[in-house]
Amino acid sequence: MSLFHRIKNIIRSNINFPGAEDINVEMDSYDDIYYDDLKVVNNETNSLEKKYYKVLELEYGDNFDKIKRNYKRLLKKYHPDLFQNKPEKLETAQKVTKEINEAYTYFERKFL
Repeated sequence: MSLFHRIKNIIRSNINFPGAEDINVEMDSYDDIYYDDLKVVNNETNSLEKKYYKVLELEYGDNFDKIKRNYKRLLKKYHPDLFQNKPEKLETAQKVTKEINEAYTYFERKFL
């Protein structure tokens, strides 16, 4: 049960005055708003996570150990220092490295 529902139930159990039914009906209308917002946030988070798993060349839902291994492997493969003599590939390597770092930072914050 969400915190919102717990608070709502506490308020309902303590209301004993005329017109309390109107407040209960009004509170029920907030349920839909709360759950709709929660669905939007969860969908955005899931799509962002899926993107980051792809960036790190992993399956959706892999554990942090796999994430860390792939992060290190990909940095060794695409690090910009490897492409100093090839300016046309250097820019691409910088962009890829930035995406890899962003994805790893996201998972590091999530899991640690």
